[in-house]
Amino acid sequence: MITKVDKNKEKLMKVISDNITTLFERILDYAEVAVPNNDQYKKLRSKILRVGNNCIRDLDKEINTRYDVRYIPPAETVIESKINAGVKEK
Repeated sequence: MITKVDKNKEKLMKVISDNITTLFERILDYAEVAVPNNDQYKKLRSKILRVGNNCIRDLDKEINTRYDVRYIPPAETVIESKINAGVKEK
């Protein structure tokens, strides 16, 4: 049975994982331009992906073994809507 604490940890890990993944995707974009030799780029890419994935796994393990996580939703959510958008009144 998944508890609320587990769901909170999963939510946190998803945010962390997404941010780290975005970071190393951007690094790879820059590296592709900086390292024009395809063989060297592939080696660098492999190392960057390995380090990024290891980082995500290490953080997941650390959070799951040492932390209690509580998600606090935003205090207020604003929803805007337009009534009759694009409809002219006569």
